[in-house]
Amino acid sequence: MNTFVQRYRNELGLCRQRFEALDLRKEKGYQFKFTMFSANLQNILPDIPTHRHEALFRELLLQQVYTTFDQQFITANDLVRTTGPLQRLLQQKRPNIYCTFHLGSYRLLTTYLFRQGVDCALMVGSRVFREQGDEMHATIERLRRKHRLTNTFKPLDAESTASTLQVIRELRAGTSLVIYIDGLTSKTGEPHQEDKEIRVRLGHQRVWTRKGVAFLSHVTQTPIVPVFSYREDDDHNVLAFESPIDPARQPDREAYCQESLQSLYDHFGTYLARYPGQWEGWTYVHNFFDEDKFHHPMLASVPLRTRKRVAFNQDRYTLCDLEDAPVLFDRRLYVTYEISPDLRDFLLQAGTTEAPEEVLGSDLYQDLLSRQILV
Repeated sequence: MNTFVQRYRNELGLCRQRFEALDLRKEKGYQFKFTMFSANLQNILPDIPTHRHEALFRELLLQQVYTTFDQQFITANDLVRTTGPLQRLLQQKRPNIYCTFHLGSYRLLTTYLFRQGVDCALMVGSRVFREQGDEMHATIERLRRKHRLTNTFKPLDAESTASTLQVIRELRAGTSLVIYIDGLTSKTGEPHQEDKEIRVRLGHQRVWTRKGVAFLSHVTQTPIVPVFSYREDDDHNVLAFESPIDPARQPDREAYCQESLQSLYDHFGTYLARYPGQWEGWTYVHNFFDEDKFHHPMLASVPLRTRKRVAFNQDRYTLCDLEDAPVLFDRRLYVTYEISPDLRDFLLQAGTTEAPEEVLGSDLYQDLLSRQILV
């Protein structure tokens, strides 16, 4: 093992040691953040047993530390392994739209392509453009000086009204585009514009995603190249390049948008199932769920009789302390109910309570049954 690789692994080891020294459960907001992560994981990949969720959440938090370190460790992209048709893509000397997700050390894709001599434009949201634009330029300049590169790099504000025309000009001028497709979507509860957004399957859910990347691909006849980043057990980062999605194969633009975006998410679903602890999107994907998921079903009909034993429905609900007040979180409908400390205490020991209706009162007891909080 060469000295550089050993140094990189030693630095990652120090990151891991500092992370493992933290008592995460004492960190502010940890419980609710984990609850949201767990609900999203359960709804998209229900085959992963819930007893694995907290270990995967901790893996995600550590992965975020690694991602930040990789961005600062300027030669980290020299250790990247690649799979797929990268060399053929580079030899073609034509622009591509490299479409990726916030999986693994995803920021390495841009620096890796730049290191290979590719002229790059990176599309990011307005906040990232404002807050991290200078840092991106600094990293690129360090690479440029170290390797004497002459190719170009520019970040683009994806939310700017002029961004579409700017990207079209860049693609037609031979600049490749890098875009994180899972970060450029609207939020649940806001009106969806079907001329700009589309629904696709992700695991066991349907999510909204913007059509922009597919629209740009079709207008400029630029292939979309799916790329997925993940970290292997030996700490090496991998960039997996998939075969390009060619817009010339589908002349109908709307059909191409649906087919290409679904293909992207199908590819992503395969990697997500393999590396569920490496996707940053678990913390916000509920914002992009199809709103039909949040339509409240009719309350369950329950018999008006006293049960000697009931249990708290832990598969659907989670008890949390939010701002020092107990709340009940519905993992299916993403609804939070503020409850009293007495009700929280009851739910924690519901399975051992005899005659629960007498303890709670008939109205509250029947309400908890109808909402399937008690089963």
